[in-house]
Amino acid sequence: MGAKIRFDRDAWWVVVHHRGRRWKKRVGGDKRLAGEVAKQIQARLVLGEYDDGKPAEDAPVLFQDFATRWLRTEVVLPSERGIEGSLAPNSVRQRGQTLRTYLLPFFGPLDVRKIRVADVQRFYDERIEAGEPRSPRTLEIVLGTLRRILLHAQAQELVATNAVSDWKELRGRRRGIGIRALPRERVLTGSELAQLLAVARDDFSTAHPLVLFLADTGCRIGEAIGLRWSDVNFDASTARIERSIDHLGRIGPTKTRRARVVELSSRLDEVLAARRPEVFGERTLVFPNATGNALDSRNFANREFGRLVRRALGPARHATPHDLRHSWVSHHLAAGTPIKWIQERGGWTTAKVLLDVYGHFMPSETRGYADVIAHANAPQAHPLARGVNAPRRALLAKSLPRQREGWSRRPDSNRRPADYESAALPAELRRPGQVREAELTRLLRRGHGAAEARRCAPAGGERNAARSLANERLRTRARVARAADRV
Repeated sequence: MGAKIRFDRDAWWVVVHHRGRRWKKRVGGDKRLAGEVAKQIQARLVLGEYDDGKPAEDAPVLFQDFATRWLRTEVVLPSERGIEGSLAPNSVRQRGQTLRTYLLPFFGPLDVRKIRVADVQRFYDERIEAGEPRSPRTLEIVLGTLRRILLHAQAQELVATNAVSDWKELRGRRRGIGIRALPRERVLTGSELAQLLAVARDDFSTAHPLVLFLADTGCRIGEAIGLRWSDVNFDASTARIERSIDHLGRIGPTKTRRARVVELSSRLDEVLAARRPEVFGERTLVFPNATGNALDSRNFANREFGRLVRRALGPARHATPHDLRHSWVSHHLAAGTPIKWIQERGGWTTAKVLLDVYGHFMPSETRGYADVIAHANAPQAHPLARGVNAPRRALLAKSLPRQREGWSRRPDSNRRPADYESAALPAELRRPGQVREAELTRLLRRGHGAAEARRCAPAGGERNAARSLANERLRTRARVARAADRV
């Protein structure tokens, strides 16, 4: 037992012999400083007050002490200091609650180094028999927390293997565990959402702007509470979401720690513009409480929003402010809004989680796609051409890929001048200026007859234009017939 100094690799080191182990600590290029550190360590060794953080083999490492230190050093402190990759405040609170409610009562008095697969199995059986937690997903979170604690023990070379990982491998894969689709009762229908906003406008005037913002942007309640007037751009009808405020009033980043820009609907833009003060500071909140400070999200959800839901939808209907986010993404998916737009405005890291949770709200067809691969390289057939019966046209419209501009791959056999004037285009295609050849082709796609196509030809070139359109029509019908024969 002792502490000495040694010069190695261009630096002075303090070498400590304690409990049958030897370890060294790098001090730097100052020999005097290294000597002072060695004297301090030597004095603590003599008094028996020195602890190098590595207990002796016979000293137990209690799970309750080890897990408590893990929670503070690996979860709480990184979140408080805003270290990249750390958990959100709500997730930190969930980890602490999981540890205190489920793990410490069972594993607390055990030695971390002696936790085996059988102990994990006994814990799992006990939770299943007790029926708590009720949700299989919550039980997975509890086991995941235990796995992370044992991974931390592995990093400190206290255990050789992770008992939770070994237990899962021995059990095999279980189906139905993981991210689950959102139940439809968590989504407000279009009529329910309209009724909720109408009652909020008439009877809850102070809460109406916040409820409308949540419904039209899909933001989380903490992100909406943290919105400032300096983040709102009325010229572009956008709002920048870059912070969140929890129920304790603590300001932090968004859940994904990424700032994003959301678009404001026309009605939301009008409501916010009407309530914006003439003079405001850089930190002035858009949705403050009565004293001008940040709202308490839990108080708003349990009291004001709860009374709003009961009055608008009845006492049997339950909804939370976060259900407005569920409703926002579900209605957008049902309306065919691009997934990438929803992901970026909603603040999801990837589209995978978005599709796993809300994908069942997307419109889908269950029939008519079997021949898509067979016709992947077939010539484009016009679904509105004559000579094909209605069911076959519907099948071709679904199975054959569409091309927008220049859908014919062959050059026109009778080209016309590109700068001629329109004589008698229909109202939907009529516009001032010159009309190009592509608009006549678009007219033919919409199913107009040959007589109407002739009327679209310019004066002086009527015969050539009509012949070209007729040839285009014949080629289209021939391609449809060949494609139909392959079906």
